[in-house]
Amino acid sequence: MQKKSQQLMDKLDSNVTLMVQKYQSILELVTSSDKSIGTQSVETLQIESNASTIIRLSEELLSMTRTLKESWVLGQLPKINEDSDLSNEHLREKMNQLLELVSDETKQPKEEESDL
Repeated sequence: MQKKSQQLMDKLDSNVTLMVQKYQSILELVTSSDKSIGTQSVETLQIESNASTIIRLSEELLSMTRTLKESWVLGQLPKINEDSDLSNEHLREKMNQLLELVSDETKQPKEEESDL
């Protein structure tokens, strides 16, 4: 479980880095001016390609964060098994015994006071 989560975190980091690189590439292509129509056409295709890559990476990030959240939530839930049920029953018995002892102890002083 820990290894899988670490792999997902590494993948998240690499996707974010790649998204930033693609975004910077788009900004570089947009900021330069005085280009021929052919150059502008090629750069438009590059921008569309980079934008598609950013969208795909964003969708992957959403999927990975959902997987991480599910792993975290499911990993936090206690596991129920027969041993825990038996130990809970044993604890209840002990608690009942203690309650009986305490109730007996509280009754005894009252009886002693009434004897006086």
